[in-house]
Amino acid sequence: MNPSSEKETPRQLTTEPPSEKSPEQNTNGVINPSTTEALDSSAVSSPETDQEGPSDEDLANLRHISGKIPVEAWIVAWFSGAERFAYYALQAPLQNYIQNPASGFGRPGALGMGQSVATALNSFLRLVSFTTPVFAGVLADGHWGPYKTLVVSCGLYFTGILLLLLTSIPPALDAGAGLGGLIGAFILIGLGVGGVKSSVAPFTADQVRITGKQVQTLDSGERVIVDHEVTVRRVYSIFYWCANVGALSGLASVTMEKYLGFWTSFLMSLVALASGTVVLLLGRNRFYRRKPEASFRAKLLSALGCAIKGGFNLDSAMPAVQLEKHGRTVPWDDQYVEDLRQALQACRVWAIYPIVWLCYEQNQTNLVSQSGQMATHGIPNDAVSSLNPIFVLMAVPLFEHCVYPYMHKLKLNPRPTVRMTLGFIMIAFSMAIAAGVQQAVYNAGPCYNMPLECAASNDGHIPNQVSFTLQIPVHAVSAVGEVLWSVSGSEYAYNKAASHMKSTLQAVTMLTLALNSVLGLAVSPAAHNPNLVILFACFTGAMTVASGVFGWFFWTSD
Repeated sequence: MNPSSEKETPRQLTTEPPSEKSPEQNTNGVINPSTTEALDSSAVSSPETDQEGPSDEDLANLRHISGKIPVEAWIVAWFSGAERFAYYALQAPLQNYIQNPASGFGRPGALGMGQSVATALNSFLRLVSFTTPVFAGVLADGHWGPYKTLVVSCGLYFTGILLLLLTSIPPALDAGAGLGGLIGAFILIGLGVGGVKSSVAPFTADQVRITGKQVQTLDSGERVIVDHEVTVRRVYSIFYWCANVGALSGLASVTMEKYLGFWTSFLMSLVALASGTVVLLLGRNRFYRRKPEASFRAKLLSALGCAIKGGFNLDSAMPAVQLEKHGRTVPWDDQYVEDLRQALQACRVWAIYPIVWLCYEQNQTNLVSQSGQMATHGIPNDAVSSLNPIFVLMAVPLFEHCVYPYMHKLKLNPRPTVRMTLGFIMIAFSMAIAAGVQQAVYNAGPCYNMPLECAASNDGHIPNQVSFTLQIPVHAVSAVGEVLWSVSGSEYAYNKAASHMKSTLQAVTMLTLALNSVLGLAVSPAAHNPNLVILFACFTGAMTVASGVFGWFFWTSD
């Protein structure tokens, strides 16, 4: 995705200079699904803009398109790609680093703690990474602002990777520093990842200066509506695409792990994060920085406290109610309570996210171990997980330029909750395929349902004779599901949140990842032979039920 390659979009509506004031987000009218289409962002030379907003007839009949994507959004998306490059460069080798011994079993290793412990420690890293965004989100909205939160988080992140690097070099491993360094690094990296994840997505969308909906006339004479919400969807697609480019670092990382040692993978991660942070610092004067609200935390907790004391009813937090019933003047207005109500209602959508993440993240844990039980024909087994971002890179432009426009022509409205439901169904399907692949592994020799663990495996050097290519459909289907639900979830969170709650609401979505990590820790003891078919089947069943429940409640939700 390159902004210079995009073809036909009118110039940006609003060119207000960077300021501390949050952009107004007018969402008047209803998008007609039969006419909605996002164009790429190269502006036509001289579009005409109507002075008034679109009429009801315009909203019903004109195409809704994306405005021009600002350079600042591309810079933050580039930083996100560098951060994801760093994360996956260190994360991709971790299962082997923890699971396998330094010699034996035919796979690279260092600590030799087994598959269950490796899966549990990976879940611990995610638990730390996705618990901290709640606190970081409050810091971003109430004290530091998103930009400072990102910079401080990068400092913690960098320190954690450096610790992991220093304790993974052979002399440190020989001295027994590997496990202690790993846990310490996981805590620092988790804090850093949490801070970044709470703010980077909304900070990217903050750079969009288009507000509301306005009618413009293209050079072709066609009248269109340039729509803030469509522009935000496009920004999140670009953001997600860049992040998945970064995720390809796993391919290089696992190759370096195999031939040069784990420490080289961690060094590459360190360099990538440093380069991304430098770009973020150099661009600091270009960015729109949303001003934090100094009393945010106190107001939030106090308003929620009033609602709880009033029988879990937000109407009890209204200023007039507080004055009439309790004789107190509160530091918020009616609109603040309505913003809080909308944010809490949006949180219901993420109730099933822990189950979704648990299934999706099998790509980085048990599916890595599964490929290690298969014939990989010289390819590192943990390189197979990089198939997921490759398929995502293909799926994002496919959806933006083909699938969504086609759905519009069929008068199907690809609202975020609809896309999320379809994505969840695809994740369930991917787990069903994974169960079938695991059964194929168990049906093959030499070790059948105990791969790498029988005498015929030559001390773990000979996997079961079934090709790792059977895993390809798992990653392809999972990637399609990911594009549908993950991009849509971030878009939904941003559009539903008031300007002073965007990082906090994004952090709530990250908290579901922490709950997923708790689930991951709970199921990790079952992640061993010969139970893996049953494990994947259980994931399939849970995801199928969750998809049905979500669709039942939210299919028609805006």
